[in-house]
Amino acid sequence: MCSISYYLLQIEVLRQYKKNSKLKQLFGRDFKDKVSVALYLTITICALFLPILSYVLLFITTLFWIIPDRRIEKFYNP
Repeated sequence: MCSISYYLLQIEVLRQYKKNSKLKQLFGRDFKDKVSVALYLTITICALFLPILSYVLLFITTLFWIIPDRRIEKFYNP
């Protein structure tokens, strides 16, 4: 639920800025958030029928977030 609420908050904050603002350039296309929300929903459904698979998917999602996001460094240090 935290991931979904953060994703919805991010969408709402980005909606307040102009199309070509720096903030939208940094976080406009956030692949990691979209994939993690989809994975969390899949994990929730799998937990009802295949709990072991839900643990594996949760571990994969955690590993996915360990990889740092380098967009800010690339934006300010080209």
